[in-house]
This record gives sequence, C-alpha cells and structure tokens, in this order.
Amino acid sequence: MRKLTIVLIGLIFAISLTGLAFAQEKPKPAKPAEAAKPAAPAKPAVPAKPEAAKPEAPKKEAPPKPVVYRMGGIVSAVDVAAQKITIKQDAVKKQKKVTLSVSKKAAKDLAGINAGDVVNVWVTGKTITSITRIY
Repeated sequence: MRKLTIVLIGLIFAISLTGLAFAQEKPKPAKPAEAAKPAAPAKPAVPAKPEAAKPEAPKKEAPPKPVVYRMGGIVSAVDVAAQKITIKQDAVKKQKKVTLSVSKKAAKDLAGINAGDVVNVWVTGKTITSITRIY
C-alpha cells in the first residue's frame, strides 16, 4: 500500500510539471510562403490641403451632477441674515465643523433652528436643500 501511494504521488508530480512545459511552448515561426511575398511599393505622400486641416472643436462634456447626501450633527452657529449654518459632527476618532449655505427653499425652516439643536440636513453640493430639527 505504501509503494502504491509513493507511485501515485510521483505520477501526480510528473503530470503537474508537464502542464508547466506546455505553458512555456514557443510560438511557431511564420510559413515560408508568406515570407517570400514581396512587399507592396510605397505610395508617394500627397500634401494635405490647408482647408482640410481645420482643427476639430473639442466636445464639451456635461458638468457632473452635484452630490446629494444626508448629514446630521449639532448646530454650533446660525446666521439667518447670511443664510448660513455651522454644524459640528462628532465621530469616534474624528470631529469636524462644516459651514454650509442654506437654499431659499430651506431658509423658511432656519428660523426655528438655534445653536445646540440636533439636526438632519440634506445637502446638494455645499448648499442645504432641506433641514429637519431632531431635538
């Protein structure tokens, strides 16, 4: 039984090496009939007309859509006249303050917001489009 196991392991090893040999096979050379064909004579270059050499106008790509996301935090400052609000976010390892402008649509909800309130806001680009007071 032991001899049979050794023979099988040796056979598997030999088969695995032949797979590597096939992977490293070199490509076959081109047929001699194709190599004996004469190359076509080169055509003389025709000068381009100045009228045909107009540069193409670059295509304008559409501007990317603004990013819309929700964020929440504690209001640290409200400026109703300038329609700006500063929100402080606390995370486990990171704290940040963000000052955002408020859109005309969301400005009507800005009157009920005071410093220290917890809010959820929907932001498009750097403008608040919707603001909700949590508590």
